[in-house]
Amino acid sequence: MGKIRINNMKFYTRNGVLPEERVLGQQLEVDVELTLALEKAGKTDNVNDTVSYAEVNEKIMQRLNTSSFNLIEAVASAILDDIEIEHGQKLEQALVRVRKYSVPMPGIFDNIEIELERSFL
Repeated sequence: MGKIRINNMKFYTRNGVLPEERVLGQQLEVDVELTLALEKAGKTDNVNDTVSYAEVNEKIMQRLNTSSFNLIEAVASAILDDIEIEHGQKLEQALVRVRKYSVPMPGIFDNIEIELERSFL
């Protein structure tokens, strides 16, 4: 068993509950962690024996460039849906983290992050 991780993908989006978030937009960061058997790909050196992280990245880019959400929980869920449709048969589980930096609320903090995990077996 192994893991493929794509870390700190950055997207400028117009997501949020408040109108100003949708007008001004903001940066989101996304991490994806895929758990799957990687031993065969390690021996065959064939991308068909693994999950192409380039395909995963492209699908996430498409999703975030064409969809708008109120909640970052919904962003993570939509990403997991896309991963399941495209690669679920090869995966044991997938984990998605979404970080939002420009959060219109008082206080001093770096970001708000949510994490969703889905099992496929």
